[in-house]
Amino acid sequence: MSSFPCAIFPDEIEPFVLSLRPYEVADIGSIGWIEQHEVLLKLCQQAFIEASTKQEEVIKERLMLEGKLPLLIHELFSVLVWRTKVLPRLLALKNPDSSFLLYSVIYHEANIGSLLETILYHRSTCEALGSNALDLIDYCAQAIGRLVGLLAQGYNDREDDPPPEVLLNESTEEEICRMERGLEFRIGMKCLSIVSYLVDGLDQLPLSAATRLVREHDFPCLIAEMLNAKPWLRRSRTGIFEKFRNDCWQPAVGDAVLMVTETEAQTWFCLYKLLFNGDLMRDYEINNYRQREIGKCVGLLNENLLDQLPALVPLKQHLCSLQVTKEASGTPGGRATLLLEELPELKDKLLSTARRIGWDVIVERHRKIFIDVQQEDIREMAKRITTAYNMELMENYTTKEDEQERARRAANLDNSGVKVCGQCGASATKKCSKCLNVFYCSRECQVQNWPDHKELCHQLKIG
Repeated sequence: MSSFPCAIFPDEIEPFVLSLRPYEVADIGSIGWIEQHEVLLKLCQQAFIEASTKQEEVIKERLMLEGKLPLLIHELFSVLVWRTKVLPRLLALKNPDSSFLLYSVIYHEANIGSLLETILYHRSTCEALGSNALDLIDYCAQAIGRLVGLLAQGYNDREDDPPPEVLLNESTEEEICRMERGLEFRIGMKCLSIVSYLVDGLDQLPLSAATRLVREHDFPCLIAEMLNAKPWLRRSRTGIFEKFRNDCWQPAVGDAVLMVTETEAQTWFCLYKLLFNGDLMRDYEINNYRQREIGKCVGLLNENLLDQLPALVPLKQHLCSLQVTKEASGTPGGRATLLLEELPELKDKLLSTARRIGWDVIVERHRKIFIDVQQEDIREMAKRITTAYNMELMENYTTKEDEQERARRAANLDNSGVKVCGQCGASATKKCSKCLNVFYCSRECQVQNWPDHKELCHQLKIG
């Protein structure tokens, strides 16, 4: 008998998975959809527990056995279409009294993204996607593109946790838009991991997946842009650096700023596998623009990064060669080498069905569900969904180092919280004048520590 608590009892897993069915955009928010939302929350939690505690991954196997992976991708696109086509029209009708139900729909998309991120680690799961891998590639490209847009608008600079006075004065519509941006950021980060798994299992995917990655969405340039944007790093309102790990922002002080996160490492290896895949590169013309954009990553491959990820040394050599190459490589114009090519279908089918019903009809139906809803119904629904979230269970099985202790060590704090010298360990009150993060007890210690601190100081100053 397993010693691990579970989000789903073993005899519930099969009926839960069998109960899953695709919902059209017009059906979002219905009783059946809400019940499936709860089921998917529990399945995601159980899949995470199984993966993080190295149990047999029953959820993954059952989803594959019952052929439910295409359904998960269908649900991703269903909510995406709802967010882009229906939600703005709902908010234009009336400022809703509560944001909980609307937020639950948006969270549904992030939850399925988390489930896919967990189970697609295995190459067998990538193979089970079949032709739906093309739809997932399209979804990830759009999600990462939206992440690029958020960063360009200064999302990480303004932060996703505004001060209390701002939260108190914002309307429900503003709250929903803020929460949607926050989930778009998290979905984009999950898609970076998902794409790395798809690229790793590319030989298990349909032939059209390879050409779609490089010709339709130009993932080498897209991934290079993400590496330069560093979405996993930001500076908080208090001036402390934070890194995005385990789906949340965690303090990173001192040497911790230079520690590579899981998503950062996956993104680097994704670029590596793309550029070193001979079949892919035959369909990918390295023109001047691509040469310039991908070549920008050379400066990021410093000694600190290569010490942590030594397998990237050939990538740095390749990028250096790419910068000095005069002639373009790959198929001119990225011309297709396939005579017959599969195309993604899910999003077009969802849009076609919604148009037949009529956007006005769908909006009116959803107005009654999300806007003109009684407070008693909201409280009852909130109670059900909050129970399904079960965040305490997830926190107990997040396998990570104690963040407070790690931050204390990185910030040169002793056990009593007193600042100590980065060189000799004595009590210190003087900061490095360039990075303002490392303390020293004297000028002599700072000079002695400079050869070791130089790289860190440079990175902190840039950040």
